[in-house]
Amino acid sequence: MTRGRCSRLWLSLPLLLTLCAAAQAQTTATVEGRTLDQSGAALAKVSVTAVNSETNYTRSTVTSDLGTYQLVALPVGDYTISAEMKGFKKNVRTVHLDIGAILALDFTLAVGEVSQEVEVKGVSEAVEPTRTMISSVIAEREIQTLPVNGRQFIDFALLAPGVTVGDTTSGSTDVIVEPVTKLAFAGQNIHYNFIAVDGADNISTASAWQKTTPSQEAVQEFRVINSSYSTEYGRAVGGIVNIITKSGTNTLHGSLYEYFRNDALDAKSALSAPGFDKLRQNQFGFTLGGPIQKDRTFFFAN
Repeated sequence: MTRGRCSRLWLSLPLLLTLCAAAQAQTTATVEGRTLDQSGAALAKVSVTAVNSETNYTRSTVTSDLGTYQLVALPVGDYTISAEMKGFKKNVRTVHLDIGAILALDFTLAVGEVSQEVEVKGVSEAVEPTRTMISSVIAEREIQTLPVNGRQFIDFALLAPGVTVGDTTSGSTDVIVEPVTKLAFAGQNIHYNFIAVDGADNISTASAWQKTTPSQEAVQEFRVINSSYSTEYGRAVGGIVNIITKSGTNTLHGSLYEYFRNDALDAKSALSAPGFDKLRQNQFGFTLGGPIQKDRTFFFAN
């Protein structure tokens, strides 16, 4: 009996590792490219380093004999990425990495001293020439500034092409109904989608709809994938919404918020029956995030 249980455990480990790798690919970003000299020849053994500007999280690698490099599993955010090698000027770029992005970033190094530096200023968006899937990223700025009724941030997925509010009259007859917008991708059934929060399945097993979502204040950004997605996203024949929540940084920051609606602020409707025009809605809360140990451990609460 013990031997049988051990066998099942060993059989499950490859599947577990595969699922973890897929979830990590969905919630992080990758930077890859080549390092070249000014003549266009590949440079090997170049040190490439990525540093997150908010947490000082650092990843480094060395280019191959063909001058290629790859930095995987980078948390979403703004980065300073540098390439340096003895006998050449250091080349520094600043980029923003979106959720699930695969950024192609090449470096051309000019001959000079290592102490000399060529820096391209300004945070640029990721360019993904090898990505074939159709997707849209709804960033933190849009989530915070665009108006949305009821503070249901998933409604911003409707900004992506081909995404509409689906038909909720057909489908599950379960009594459990999650209070979220039902999305339809290119007119497909609302049950054909896959929605993840920080890489975890966010689909209800009872209704096959999305579960209750995180607070709008707790969401950093999310990617809406319409079609032609790669294998790590599986499980869906409709569309995919991949959500990532906020985390703390080296700076202590927080917010207080209230979403307030009241009929006293609304225009009176001539069609409203007496006593049926009352509206009282208050959604309030706070966020707080910061470092527990600078550059190493962070917290975020909502």
